[in-house]
Amino acid sequence: MNIAALVIFAIVAIIILVQLYSVLGRKVGFRVEDKVLAKPAEDIDGALKLERPAEAPKLPNLDLLKSRDINFNEINFLEKARESYEQVVQAYHRGELDTVKDRLSENVYVIFKQAVEGRAAPVTRRLSFVDAPKADIDVIDFKDDTAQIRVRFLSELMYEDIPQPVEGGEGDAGPALKEKTSTTKTYERTAEFWTFQKSLRAPGAPWLLTHTMAAKA
Repeated sequence: MNIAALVIFAIVAIIILVQLYSVLGRKVGFRVEDKVLAKPAEDIDGALKLERPAEAPKLPNLDLLKSRDINFNEINFLEKARESYEQVVQAYHRGELDTVKDRLSENVYVIFKQAVEGRAAPVTRRLSFVDAPKADIDVIDFKDDTAQIRVRFLSELMYEDIPQPVEGGEGDAGPALKEKTSTTKTYERTAEFWTFQKSLRAPGAPWLLTHTMAAKA
């Protein structure tokens, strides 16, 4: 083999090596980090992601009240407070406070009784609630060993005339009486704060109404 042939062979070998290196040096296939991941269907469709609902803020002193009265439950309390509200309002309207005396503090009972006794005319209208009153705890407070809860009540009342006897035609025994059949209904919306109080010294002590005042509707 002469020199010329060797030179040609070397050139060919160099060309082959260069081509082989260029092939082996290329990036083939794909890398995981280079993949374009598809978005979840919710994002592609533009749907909103479900978020955890925000928790309602706790009332100040609620946890303290539960620690001092282990039997306290705000849902049960509101149900009983709403029941007391309806019964006291009805009893006050009819002038029958003795039926709810166990739900009132002594001071409130005396004030309500004086107001009933001071009425200039007898009750001539029936009172009823259009719907169940709405009740929400407004404030929880303490004074020594006594707990106080102020509840905001929203209600719609209906007043309906009570049928009254009216004179009819003459009879053998004199003028006959018959009931008035037509009635008039009126409606009134009320918003009030009622404060209930309980001694924490006795676990079974009842919640008594100690104060009432008007509230904004």
